[in-house]
Amino acid sequence: MTTRFARRLCLTTLLSLMALASHAVAQQASPGSPGADVETEQFRDWEVICPPEGSQGACTMSQLVTNPDSNDPLMRVIVGYPPELEGRPAMTFLLPLGVRLAPGLQLSVGGGEPAQFPYQVCLEQSCRADLPLEPSMLQALRGGSSATLSLIGPRGNRMDLDISLMGFTDASQRIAP
Repeated sequence: MTTRFARRLCLTTLLSLMALASHAVAQQASPGSPGADVETEQFRDWEVICPPEGSQGACTMSQLVTNPDSNDPLMRVIVGYPPELEGRPAMTFLLPLGVRLAPGLQLSVGGGEPAQFPYQVCLEQSCRADLPLEPSMLQALRGGSSATLSLIGPRGNRMDLDISLMGFTDASQRIAP
């Protein structure tokens, strides 16, 4: 159990750094700055972010999910291939504070069986949860048009957040090792 916990902690740390660092660099890069070589490509609702040529790190893909009523950001979904998973992808969800942690999260695609998974950590700005993607879930994501992330809000109410899968297949093929 200790080895499993250590692996999970390592995966959590890596995904967090990979996701946050690559996105932060992409947002802050301006022509002439050291991060300006970051390559970004848009695949409909998904953005692929790749590190500069010759640097360490792998490409990731992400989507910012906003509130349809106010256009305020609700969460960021990031997909990458952490080395610890030996060629398998994982999804990272960055969610707002003020959610109930104990019930965890559920991700479902097209009415299929939902995958349940826990939160890993909450920091000052957000809570994070990681989901290693089994081949069947990856196939469902590639074949679907939307996915739903379900969580429990601060008042005990279930909240369903829709994730567009438009462009997911092309973006996921672009970042595959």
